[in-house]
Amino acid sequence: MRIVMLNEGTYPYYKGGVSTWTHLLISNLKEFSFIAVALTTKPFPKTLYPSPPNLRYVMNIPLWGTEHLGEHLKEFTIRKLIKLSAWTHEDDIRENFTPYFRTFLREAKLGGRDPEAMGEALVKMHKFLLNHSFRKTFRSIHVWKAFLEEMIEDELYSNARVSYMLKLSHVIRHLFRILAYDYPEANLYHSSASGLCGLIGVIKKLESGIPYIVTEHGVYFRERLLEIYPELNLPEKIFWLNLFRAITLVNYHYADRILPVCEFNIRWETEFGVSRKKVEVIYNGVDVERFKPMDVDVKGAKPIVVMSRIEKLKDILNMVEAMEYISKEAPETKCEIYGPIVDEEYFNACLKRAYELNVSDKILFMGPTDNPEIAYNRAEVVVQPSLSEGFPFTVIEAMSCGKPVVATNVGGVKEAIGDAGLVVPPRSPRDLADAILKLHLDEGLRKSMGDRARERALKLFSQRRFIEEYRRLYLEIVSEYGLGEHT
Repeated sequence: MRIVMLNEGTYPYYKGGVSTWTHLLISNLKEFSFIAVALTTKPFPKTLYPSPPNLRYVMNIPLWGTEHLGEHLKEFTIRKLIKLSAWTHEDDIRENFTPYFRTFLREAKLGGRDPEAMGEALVKMHKFLLNHSFRKTFRSIHVWKAFLEEMIEDELYSNARVSYMLKLSHVIRHLFRILAYDYPEANLYHSSASGLCGLIGVIKKLESGIPYIVTEHGVYFRERLLEIYPELNLPEKIFWLNLFRAITLVNYHYADRILPVCEFNIRWETEFGVSRKKVEVIYNGVDVERFKPMDVDVKGAKPIVVMSRIEKLKDILNMVEAMEYISKEAPETKCEIYGPIVDEEYFNACLKRAYELNVSDKILFMGPTDNPEIAYNRAEVVVQPSLSEGFPFTVIEAMSCGKPVVATNVGGVKEAIGDAGLVVPPRSPRDLADAILKLHLDEGLRKSMGDRARERALKLFSQRRFIEEYRRLYLEIVSEYGLGEHT
């Protein structure tokens, strides 16, 4: 059985929860063969994970960084480029691409009121771009006349600034690159988000009848809400959110099964009208033999440990500001933050804030680690200060190591922790600091919570259970459709 895994800029190029989840699935479901499709920002990212034997290949789809679409691929030839260009004429673009481009824009403007119209438009544009020049199509006067008419003639969006319209047209052109690639046949398409990458699964389902499922880690639309740019005016914000809402809805509409990683996510999915019948929660799982309590030599006081990428949604600033309060009560305590710098500007803002609060000597940015189990076991307490999460591996990995966790009440964090840690409101450094200090000052509480954390991880969040759930689900979905010819 062949399965295509879809993701946005994560596996195998970036470390993080979604990449960990993907690698665990592929590595442990050895009886299935996999192809990974990754939407990235550049054509030649560095692979950070060893390739499992059953991963046939990785198809990288760079949205930026190439002059001609597909030039980073081995099969790219000048002959094909010339042929596609020769086949692309203005009349053809006007008649066979532009009407569906208009449909897409209308659905984006309205937030996806008709997912089937959007699905059909995506398929038609995909078929067109496979046989025509992407470059000539998106330089066509007909395409950009359609874009301007749809925006300028709209009572709301005509109030957007010209600079925003130009930026939006540029972004849309790059997002549409996903429609110009030929994707492999398979028995199942599985997306790690109900986002842009999932549209590939929607297209393959409509074109070839391939079943499509989506796992929701952090709820895609909710995270886009949190990321919305503050400098945009109201019509610009509404368009951006409606675009993401339309993308989310078309994913939900065509997915055969929606698999949130926690019960919390179901609240958002039901708000979108998703039938509860096609929703099933599958918790993430960890290797409880790797992530286990162990003795680690620590010089001086045991630190607070944060395992996280350095970016806005992970809210490292929350931890930085909490250290101001902690350092007054426990001046010997330091915080070790393990993880890659994803957002350089945000990282610099964290450094600046630490300096302003006079805690820069208390916070150590340790960089990525290949041995997170050692880092967790160094900790007195493990902290997750995020603004948004799905069902974070960092929390259940720390629990499996027998560590009490202090985390913000986002996503499925509270479900994971239960009574084995402390949960505080997001973006509240004082509450975060108080919870950490409560555990710091009470060794008995730390030990009892750590013991409960390990027990809870063994019972609910083992890797074995997680893998068996997906094995069952894959076989179940594919058997409903018939195995097909792609075994």
